[in-house]
Amino acid sequence: MRRDVVSTPAAGPSREAEIAARLRIVVGRLARAVRQHASGGLTPSETSALASVEAHQPVRLSELAAVENVAPPMMSRVVDRLVRSGLVSRSPDAADARACLLSLTESGRRTLAELRQSRAAALAERIARLAPEQVDAIEAALPALEALAAEPPSAR
Repeated sequence: MRRDVVSTPAAGPSREAEIAARLRIVVGRLARAVRQHASGGLTPSETSALASVEAHQPVRLSELAAVENVAPPMMSRVVDRLVRSGLVSRSPDAADARACLLSLTESGRRTLAELRQSRAAALAERIARLAPEQVDAIEAALPALEALAAEPPSAR
C-alpha cells in the first residue's frame, strides 16, 4: 500500500536563533568600536586581566588564569607587563610561600576608571546620534539584556 508523502518546507531557524545571530553580530561590532576608541595603551588581554584583578583581588596568578580562561604562562606574561606598568602589585601569599597575590595599585584603579569613563562617553556619543525612538527602544531593552548577561551559561 502506497502512502502519499507530504513534503513540508524545511523549517528555518527559530525566532530565537535569528535574534541570537543578529544580537551576536551587533554586540560584537559595538564592543569592538568602543574598545578601539579607548585602550589606555593596554592590549585587550591586559585590560581584561586588570578588570579581573579588580573584581577578585587579592588573587593568585593561577586563579586569574582560570578566570581569564588562559594558560598560566600566558597570564604570567600579561601580569608581568601590568606589574612593570605599575598597574598591578604582587605580594607574598601567607598561605603558600610559592605563590603571590595580585592586587590593583592606585594607578591601576585610576586607569580602569579612565578607560570605563572614556568608553562610556564614546558609547554615549553614538547613542546621542540616534533618533529619540531608537534611544527609547534601547532603554526599554536594557532590562532584558541585563537579564541575558546575568544568566549563567547552560551546562552541556
